[in-house]
Amino acid sequence: MINRADVYSKIGMALISAQRVEFVSGELLKVLENFDGGGYRVTTIEFLEKSAKSQKTFKTLGAIFSLHKLNPKLIIEDELDSYLIKRNILAHEFWRRYLYSLSEQQKKEALDFCDDFGRHSQRVESFFKGLVYFLSLRYVTDRSQLSEEMQTWSVDFKYFTQSLNDKELH
Repeated sequence: MINRADVYSKIGMALISAQRVEFVSGELLKVLENFDGGGYRVTTIEFLEKSAKSQKTFKTLGAIFSLHKLNPKLIIEDELDSYLIKRNILAHEFWRRYLYSLSEQQKKEALDFCDDFGRHSQRVESFFKGLVYFLSLRYVTDRSQLSEEMQTWSVDFKYFTQSLNDKELH
């Protein structure tokens, strides 16, 4: 028998993992907003215009993902679309899909969804951290000049480059 507290614990884990992705995605947006179209040529005029407008409004994860897709060489679109669908289920439909009847089957499906979402969140977070690391290299002559926190993201940078090569998150 599945304990209700276990389900609520997993929901909390999933929510925190979603917030971590939103945080790092927002950090990525901040870095991209500083580009002037030069350097790595990762930005476009359209991106800069839209991101400037987005500063005046609430930045939702969906809006941030849309802005990121303007740079298709650095984004794995299918993976992000899949993540966004799961995130929207968690935010808007989770109770109706998984907890409406509180049946044992629904509880099990809720746990499975939360576990899958948490793993997907970790992959997306690592991918975005790797991208931020990559973009941050533009501002330093040596990796040791990066902040201590940023230096810990070198593992995420390796994950980012491997994911781009394979065109999927692992």
